[in-house]
Amino acid sequence: MPLHGGGGRYSVDPGVPYDSGIVGSHSNTPVTDAGVAPFVADTPQPAVTALPASRSGPRHRRTKATSAVGRGLSPAGRWLAALAYVVVAAPFAYAVLRLATAPAAHLTLPDDLALIDLHVRRALVWKQQLGVFDHNNWNHPGPAYFYLVSLVYRVLGSSARSLFVASTLLNGLSAVACVGVVHRRSGAARALWAAVVVCALAAVLAAGGASSTTYSESVLGALVSPWNPTVVLFPLLLVVLLCAGAVDRSGVSLVGAVLVGSFVVQTDIATLPLVGALIGAAGLAWVVTMAADRRGGRERAGRSDASRWWARVMAGVGVVGFALLWLPPALQQAANHPGNLTLVYRFFQSSHHGQAVSAALWSVTGAFGVVVLGPGEIMPYILGGAPPHPAVAVSVTVATVAVALTVAVTAWRLRLRFALGTAAAVLIGAVVAVVAVTHVVGFIFGYLVLWALVLPVAALIGVGQLPVPGLSARPTARTGGRMVLCAVAVCVAVIGCVRVADIPPLSHAGDPNVAELGRLVTPRLPTGVQVFVGDGGAGTKDSQLLDTEEFIGLVNLLDRAGYRPTVNHVWKAQFGPGYRTTGSEPRAVSLSTWTPASPVLPGYVGKVGDMAVTVTDSVGAAAPVG
Repeated sequence: MPLHGGGGRYSVDPGVPYDSGIVGSHSNTPVTDAGVAPFVADTPQPAVTALPASRSGPRHRRTKATSAVGRGLSPAGRWLAALAYVVVAAPFAYAVLRLATAPAAHLTLPDDLALIDLHVRRALVWKQQLGVFDHNNWNHPGPAYFYLVSLVYRVLGSSARSLFVASTLLNGLSAVACVGVVHRRSGAARALWAAVVVCALAAVLAAGGASSTTYSESVLGALVSPWNPTVVLFPLLLVVLLCAGAVDRSGVSLVGAVLVGSFVVQTDIATLPLVGALIGAAGLAWVVTMAADRRGGRERAGRSDASRWWARVMAGVGVVGFALLWLPPALQQAANHPGNLTLVYRFFQSSHHGQAVSAALWSVTGAFGVVVLGPGEIMPYILGGAPPHPAVAVSVTVATVAVALTVAVTAWRLRLRFALGTAAAVLIGAVVAVVAVTHVVGFIFGYLVLWALVLPVAALIGVGQLPVPGLSARPTARTGGRMVLCAVAVCVAVIGCVRVADIPPLSHAGDPNVAELGRLVTPRLPTGVQVFVGDGGAGTKDSQLLDTEEFIGLVNLLDRAGYRPTVNHVWKAQFGPGYRTTGSEPRAVSLSTWTPASPVLPGYVGKVGDMAVTVTDSVGAAAPVG
C-alpha cells in the first residue's frame, strides 16, 4: 500500500501532529488530542469542520465531530503531555540534585574520567580539537562533548563534580527530547508511553557497583557517568527517533538527526555505522517521499510562505551547526601529517583480524539483554560467546526483532510513517550492529557494543505508536486506559528515583591512590612550575607495567592544581601534543615499580600501592620541599 494520499480504509486528520502530512485534507476520521481517534473500519463518520485557527491552538484543532466525544478528554491531553515530561525528567533531576550538592573538594579521578576532565578544561580555553583517545593510538573524531560539558564548568566551577553534573544533564535533556519528538509526531498519550519506556531505561542504567561497571566508568554507573561510551546512549536513542521523524516528512527532524548524530559519532566512534546507516536511510526516505508528493500534487495542505521560510532557516542552521561541530577536527587534520582522521582511516583499512559472525551475534544479543538485566550483563566481561544469562538475552533479542517487524507491517498498512520509521530504524540497526561488531579488532569489551541497547528501547517506543484496539470503542474506555497509563508512568518514575537514590555517593568515584600521589609530590613542586611526569615501569613486579589509571590521574591532578605537567611522546594520543615534554622541565616526578631498594633512589618520597614515587630537580637530585 502506498504511503501517500488520503484514501483508503484508515486516515488521519491533517491538523493533528500524529504522522502529519501522511494524508490530504479530505480525511474523514475524527481525532482527539491524544492522536488518532477510534479506528473503526467501514464506519461512516460525520464531516469534519475545523474551527478558526485563533481558537484551535497552535497544534490541535477541535472539530464538531469530536466535540461530543473529546470535549471532556481535551484537557486530559495537556495533562498527559505535562506528566510525560515530568516522568522522564524526574530521575535525572534527582540525580543532578544529588551530584550538585555532594562534596567534591578533594575528588581525584583516575584513568579515562581524568582524561575527560583534563580535556574539558582545555575546551574552556578553546584548545581541544579531538575526542578522547583510543588504545589504537588515535582519538575519537571530535570534541563536541567537551565543549558542551565546559558550559557547566563555567557555571559550577572546574571541579570533578561539574563533570558528573554535566553528563547527567546531557543525558536528561536527551531523554526529554526523545519524549518531545514522540509528542510532536504522535500526541500526548503516546508521548507518555515513550516517557515510561525512557524512564525505565534510566532506572536500568542507574545500576552501580563493581558488578555492572568498569574501572573507567566509576562505580556510580552509566546513568551519571561522564565516560564517553555511556554518555552517548540517550543521545543515540534521540537520533533513532529523529530519523523516524524524517521518514514522517520532517525536515527539521532530519537536520536534528544530523547534528545530534555528529555529536554521538564524535564522542564514540563505535556508533558511526549505526548513525551513518540510519541518517542515510532517513535522508533517502525524506527526499524520495517529498519528491513523490510534489510530482503527484500532494504537498502538505496549508504550507504557507512562512513555513517555507522557516524550513530554509532550519536548513541554514543545520549547515552552520554541522560546520561548527566539525571545524576543530578539520583544523587538526589540516595542521598535522598525518591527521587524526587519516590515522582512523588507516587503522580501519588495515588488514586486521575481525570477529566471527557468531561472536558478533552473541555480543549484540548480550547488549540487547541489558534492557532487562542491566549493564552487569556485559560491562565486566569480554564478549564473543554466550552472555551470563543467555536465555533472557536471546528472548529480548527475538522479541525486539518480532516487535519491530510487527510494528513495521502494521504501520505500513495504517500509513503511520513515524511508527514505520521507528520500526525500520530498529531492524536496520540490528543488522548494522552485528556487521559493525564483526570489524572489532581485538577483544570485544562490553562498552564497545553497549550502544546497541537503544534498539530494543526504540522498538518498545514504536509499539506505543500503534492504535490500541481496546481503547477504540467507548470514551469511558479511553479515559480508563489513560488512567492506567498514568498510574504506570508514576510508578516507573518512582522506581527510577529509588534507583537513583541507590547510586553510590560521588566521593566513591575518586581514586585514593591518585590523592596519595598528589599528597606526596605537590610539597616539592613550586607553584605553577613545569613538571615532567615519567612512567618508569610502575606497576606490579610480575608485569612491570605502568598503573595507567593512577598515572593519568596524577597528570590531571597536577594540571587542575595549576602546575604544567608534561609526558613523553608515548602519551601523545592520550594527552595531545600540548603535553609533550620539552626535556628542560625544572621538576620531574617518576613512578616506578617498588622494590626493597626503592627508598635509596634519588628523590624518593614514598610508596603508593605498587609504585615507588620520586621527585627530582633538573639535574636529577632530590627536589627540596617548597
